[in-house]
Amino acid sequence: MGTEVEKVIETIEGVRKFAEERFERGIKPLAEELARMKTDVAGALGSLQEIRRQSVARSDVFNKPRATSGRFAGMDLFSLRILEDVFSSRLDGERRHRIVLQDLRETRQSVIKVLTTEAILGWQDYQIGRFKSAYGPACPEGAYSQQKYQLDHWTRQLVTLVTRALDSTTAAAGDELVPTFEASELWMDVNLETRVLPLLRTVPMPTNPFDIPAQFGDTNWYPTDENVTVTTTTPSTAKTTLTAYGLKTGVPFSDELEEDAIINLVGELRANLVRNAAEIIDDVLVNADTTALNNINADGTTIAKSTAGKAQWLLGFKGLRMLPLSDNTGQRVDANAALAHTHFNSALTKLGRFAAPGRRGDVAFIVDINTWIKSLSLTQVLTLDVAGGRATISTGELASIYGTPIIVSEQFLLQDTDGKVTSAGNGTNTGSILGVNLTQWRVGFRRQITMEAAREAGKSQTTMYVSFRVALTERTGTRSSAGHTSLIFDITGVAA
Repeated sequence: MGTEVEKVIETIEGVRKFAEERFERGIKPLAEELARMKTDVAGALGSLQEIRRQSVARSDVFNKPRATSGRFAGMDLFSLRILEDVFSSRLDGERRHRIVLQDLRETRQSVIKVLTTEAILGWQDYQIGRFKSAYGPACPEGAYSQQKYQLDHWTRQLVTLVTRALDSTTAAAGDELVPTFEASELWMDVNLETRVLPLLRTVPMPTNPFDIPAQFGDTNWYPTDENVTVTTTTPSTAKTTLTAYGLKTGVPFSDELEEDAIINLVGELRANLVRNAAEIIDDVLVNADTTALNNINADGTTIAKSTAGKAQWLLGFKGLRMLPLSDNTGQRVDANAALAHTHFNSALTKLGRFAAPGRRGDVAFIVDINTWIKSLSLTQVLTLDVAGGRATISTGELASIYGTPIIVSEQFLLQDTDGKVTSAGNGTNTGSILGVNLTQWRVGFRRQITMEAAREAGKSQTTMYVSFRVALTERTGTRSSAGHTSLIFDITGVAA
């Protein structure tokens, strides 16, 4: 930026010297010279304006485009767009609010101008860094690869749109760039708050429902003979269906809030809704149960799609925990004992051939917080003389056991001794370990995370809505015999 400023100063200084020289010599500049000076000054002023815009909307140290000064400092494109929706719909009638709206639009345009190829590549590096930091050493390689693949896809798409936007014949491509970038930014915000979603393979859903192929059966192999056609095998095929179901929430706020309060509120509200959306996604992926009576999350009662705080479990599909707990009970083990390292081994044993991470794909343990805390005190990992530098007593971490990553999910709750969560309160709080071959599950999004503000004039309020449509299926197509997911439950002594 320093070089650009120097060029502007040099241009203006050249015009000044030329005009001064003509004045001292008493020579009236020719019309062509006046036109050239006018063009040079206009260009210099335009460059100064562009420098000012970049100073307002330059990327931060993480190359994440955002406003860095003024009343909207710290806000990225998505937060600015939400604010613009709010002010456009409810406050545009007052002069002082029209000024705020104009300032908001100018700031947003300034941020848009820094969406260059370099900024987008920097954004990708930043998001990869965020993902690595969020998961740390517990991140399965498959989860990292999946995130990298999705980021590469977005980056290629965004760079293509930037290139098209620079072409005067397709200038409208810039209109596609901004919402695409905003959607990618919001999705990464939610994705980085989740713990279970990034572990599972995600597929786009061009239709709902959407069929995906199940695994092919094995083929037969034969010794070859010269000039003899080998016997071929037609592998057995099957398909499994992803059916997306929607979830939505809304948070209203009244017209009485002043403009500064609204500006501060929207950023905070967005952060809370992102975090809550991530929690709900993980919740339904782990705990969803289509049963209203004695649901595995609300045993002893009947819940409905209108039951606050519990309705999400009736989304429409069955989650990971349902498979070993209810659908294929041969995949579960009632420990009825205090936590031991052998419980993790038992979870792998139940997976059988699906426990081989190198050949069959990534395997992970998903545990509740209490079970993870208790696992830190296992004698096999606790002290330096046994575990060396990875001893939990010094590191406070247990990223893996038996070479398998341990993922801690806040949505994996303590259960009663039967593996269900009792609605009225567990008689005995027990922990559990979910063993999952991650390659055997598929998550689909018919609509990814959307966030929007809607004016409700009759109520004198604005509501921020967040929604998505998600699907989950296991790949074999037969939950009653699927052996890729296991559950060790009724682990005692983990609760305070």
